[in-house]
Amino acid sequence: MARTDTVEEEATAATATAAARRGPGRKRDEATRHAILRAAYETLEAEGYGGFTIEAVAARSGAAKTTIYRWWPSKGALAIDSFLDLYQREAPFPQTRSASEDLKANLRLMAKIWGGRYGCIIAGIIAAGQSDAATIELYNERLVKPRREEGLRLLQRGIANGEFRPDIDIEAALDALYGAFYGRLLAWLEPLDPAWAERLCDTVLRGLMV
Repeated sequence: MARTDTVEEEATAATATAAARRGPGRKRDEATRHAILRAAYETLEAEGYGGFTIEAVAARSGAAKTTIYRWWPSKGALAIDSFLDLYQREAPFPQTRSASEDLKANLRLMAKIWGGRYGCIIAGIIAAGQSDAATIELYNERLVKPRREEGLRLLQRGIANGEFRPDIDIEAALDALYGAFYGRLLAWLEPLDPAWAERLCDTVLRGLMV
């Protein structure tokens, strides 16, 4: 019996030791990852995407370049992750009883955000993506596609609750609503502001309402 107790105690001690070794490692990894993302976003703000480099992020974060490349295969991947880490928290899709009001609220918030520092970062990423297929593909996959799916669900909810006509072309409606933001940001060079977003939404909604 004594021998069994000793073996069990040794096994418990070994498990605890292993857990203690793993725990701090995970915490250090997570802290390093957050430090890199924070430094990456600060670099984007300060230098724009054109001046964004892994070397600059490594210097600002104190992390080794090899550590950064272990988690992010390219500067585009790191830039997009650092951007989304903040953007997704600041631009949520509201969900109330009214799909039309939620849509207006989202577009107003999006205009406010894109009219500032985020818009400059987005424009830089898209511009660079014209000669960097991997970066633009990642941008579309990580930002455009999820936001479009949220918009699709919102319009479907409006159809289900009787606010929107059941025969609307959802894809065309999304193009009209969100494509206009890219037009202003990249080509028209007109300001993105909540009042404009409200007018845009009202115009498109006239074609969607029952």
